[in-house]
Amino acid sequence: MSDTALKRLQPIVKESESSPMREMMKMMEEKKDLLSLSAGEARFDAPPELIEFAVKAMQDGKNLYTSTNGIPQIREAVAAFAQRHFGARIDPGTNILMTVGGMEAIYLAMRIVLERGDTVLLPDPGWGVMRTLVERRGARVEHYPLEEKGSWTINHEAILERMDEKTKLVVVNTPSNPTGATLSREGFAALLEGARKRGVFVLSDEVYHNYVYQGEHASALSFDDLENVIVVNSFSKTFAVTGWRLGYAIAHPWIIRQMGIYKESISLCSFSIGQWAMSEFLGRSEPYLNKAREFCRGNMEKMAARLNAIPGVRCAPPQGGFYVFADFS
Repeated sequence: MSDTALKRLQPIVKESESSPMREMMKMMEEKKDLLSLSAGEARFDAPPELIEFAVKAMQDGKNLYTSTNGIPQIREAVAAFAQRHFGARIDPGTNILMTVGGMEAIYLAMRIVLERGDTVLLPDPGWGVMRTLVERRGARVEHYPLEEKGSWTINHEAILERMDEKTKLVVVNTPSNPTGATLSREGFAALLEGARKRGVFVLSDEVYHNYVYQGEHASALSFDDLENVIVVNSFSKTFAVTGWRLGYAIAHPWIIRQMGIYKESISLCSFSIGQWAMSEFLGRSEPYLNKAREFCRGNMEKMAARLNAIPGVRCAPPQGGFYVFADFS
């Protein structure tokens, strides 16, 4: 077999950039006795009622393409959920795009917002995929530090003081992966106001919104201004359906239109069965969400206590999320 065609190609990614998580998952598929404490997945079952809705949708022939933005029923359910939980007023017709997991929403947002030479502020510690996406757009990464003061927190002042004329985007992940840090409502308000005055976009990754153990989740949606805000969320972490790959973005109508048109040439639409099932279940999901939160709170407390019992190890109990970030130094 000739490799003439291959010789014409230049790599667009470094193979060393591949996440070690992929190799770990491959090992676990081959060796069933391995226990991974690293995967960002719930270790409890999806809601039985949600699965029943999914089965019914398949039996009822809902197995075809949907519109790129998502069926009206799921966008209406998401808008109602945002109103109920965050006091947000969202137009389901113009402000919401259903995506292939939260990751597609993040990719599309960065594809629309970023140009070569822009600067993006990312949290440190933070989710490594964000840096990869930014750098592949030809943008420059700067980090703002998360603070550990009894528990990890996000200090809005640390973000604002790093903004300059080249800053195009700030990424906020609250609760955070991997520290569990959260941003207070007061801090969010100050950050959004400062970013708006400077013409900076804020991408708020809120996929762990259900897992807040101190106070309540502060959402960027609570401030009723989507001029420079893109909110990313997902059903994966909250409903134990990571394999469904179903998430969504909420943003200004112009941003949503741009993201939707670009999505047409990538995935066309998102998982149809998940859309139909979640549209039925989301409005009655409160008992399940409360149960999942308390389950994870109990696991978090046990995990932090046992890590702190190891000589030389320190683990601040996280304010949210379902990870702990222990200090083994």
